[in-house]
Amino acid sequence: MNNQVRQILEQSFAAASEDIVVEEGLVRYNWPGHTRQVSKLPYCHEARFSAGYYAYGTLLGRIDEAAGLEMLEAIAGLQFTDQEHPDYGGFLWYREESVIQDSNAAFFILMPLVVVRLCDPGVLPASHLEVIRRMFSHAAAWFTRECRTPELFYPNKTMSDGAMLLAIAHFLGEPEYLETATAYFRRWEEYTVRRGWGWGENISLVYQGVMMNALRIAGSVLQQHDRELAGRLAERMETLKNILVFHDGEELVPSIRSYNFRGETKRASLLWPIAGVTGLGRLAEQNFSLNDAATLLLFEADFLQGDGSPSALPVPRILEERIFDASRSYTWIGRHTRLGSINRFPVMPGSYQHPAWGLGWQSFPVSFSVRDKQVSYLRWYVNDSAAVRTHPAEEYRTAYLMPALFAEALYPEVETRSAQQGNTLLVVRSMTRLHNRAAELADEWVIHRYDGEIARVMNTAGDREWLVLHYPGCAVAVTALRGIGAGAEARAALPVTVVREEGRIRLRQVLYSGDSTVLAQPRLEAGWAVICLDEAAEAGDVRRLLDTVRIDDYETDDREVPREPWARAREIVLAAGDLPPVQLTVDPYAP
Repeated sequence: MNNQVRQILEQSFAAASEDIVVEEGLVRYNWPGHTRQVSKLPYCHEARFSAGYYAYGTLLGRIDEAAGLEMLEAIAGLQFTDQEHPDYGGFLWYREESVIQDSNAAFFILMPLVVVRLCDPGVLPASHLEVIRRMFSHAAAWFTRECRTPELFYPNKTMSDGAMLLAIAHFLGEPEYLETATAYFRRWEEYTVRRGWGWGENISLVYQGVMMNALRIAGSVLQQHDRELAGRLAERMETLKNILVFHDGEELVPSIRSYNFRGETKRASLLWPIAGVTGLGRLAEQNFSLNDAATLLLFEADFLQGDGSPSALPVPRILEERIFDASRSYTWIGRHTRLGSINRFPVMPGSYQHPAWGLGWQSFPVSFSVRDKQVSYLRWYVNDSAAVRTHPAEEYRTAYLMPALFAEALYPEVETRSAQQGNTLLVVRSMTRLHNRAAELADEWVIHRYDGEIARVMNTAGDREWLVLHYPGCAVAVTALRGIGAGAEARAALPVTVVREEGRIRLRQVLYSGDSTVLAQPRLEAGWAVICLDEAAEAGDVRRLLDTVRIDDYETDDREVPREPWARAREIVLAAGDLPPVQLTVDPYAP
């Protein structure tokens, strides 16, 4: 471990040690845990952080052998060791749980033990290695099951399961485990080449890190057993790094599974220096959780790259990235502003919402960013008079346990369709086959920390009003497209209301407002156009540019299938001056 990495790890461990309480070997949290069983408890004891605290404290010489052994035995006590148990080899996340509710616990808990064992095996006393070996032996059964029937659409989990099994096979010298884990990675790599990255964690700053840890562990083991497969995994790693380099240290727009509910433009991450965007010196100014320390150790050599500041990249620039099948992300980055969208979200069927999980509450399929100001994003808003639910959510803790957009378990199809050319965007958002309770339902832009006024600019033709956000050196213009409100069968103009709250503004298209009732509606729609005016600082410049914009929005009835008015296919074309036009086709009957 080089001195800079050690210094950062020392800082992180010292910060984690402030006021820490370890009870009977596990770190105590004086707040509820994230799973349903412990969500209402006043305190809990977490195994994941305890494992990291033990592993990195032992590596730094801050935990003696006796204390470390007590922690290891406490962690081992949360593992299912009865071979007849259906969860044999798995772990509880918290001591207060009785059943596994987060199946990621096994790899998250064992990750720091595997990383320290890989990076500096001599630091672990023999008594500790015996307990760790015992946990690995049981866990091999869990990871073997996960690798034989992986959910390939859920890459950060299955890749981590595969990496853990590869490492365990390496440590225990078990060729059967090695064969199972290698077969998994062959299957995952083929799936990723053929179909893409599953439900979209390749455009997630959070889960890219988990996947890159898994790829690094897998690659280090496979170099000794299957160099050709290790090389293919290294190519997947480079794909992830290239996405990071393109975004040059700022939040990804768009993003899936981001949790960036406050719209921060910059988020501390060890991934930036791994990709060479920033240098290691920048990290010394930040405090990282011990949950990030695995990345710090696994990528120690990579942190020596970079000069400490983001590399200068040309602007404007564009990146199109495949997510899954025909679903793609599109990002445009200018000098002051950024605009991003996913052409189809959710990117695969069945992934949007569920009573216990779903990507809708944690993802940002359409967003724009203004440098050093905020990331603004589209959000569904549903108030059923008993609770308010939004996608993306207001905050993590409540949404994790209430992730669906509606209280009923029978959900409408919620979709976003987008088309983007550079700094111009068209997006239509819809709910199909709605039969759910609501007192208010809206689609809205959430804009945090905007202190200015929203200017309403009518174009010279007088047929379209734009809402303009002015910033130093630039502006962003937003306008509503036709939509379908509750009680309507055909598309019509919908007004946009501006709501100013403490710390943020919301631009809203309200699709229903009234008594709390079950809305039985074949389809609701909201539509938007966005233009990032990257070099327009003055009101006159903005008006002149907007006067060049024309939006044609018409419907087609192909007479090839029966179509009600709400089901007619829709063609929208935005033309702005000499820029290439943006064209969006929305067909409610299209697959």
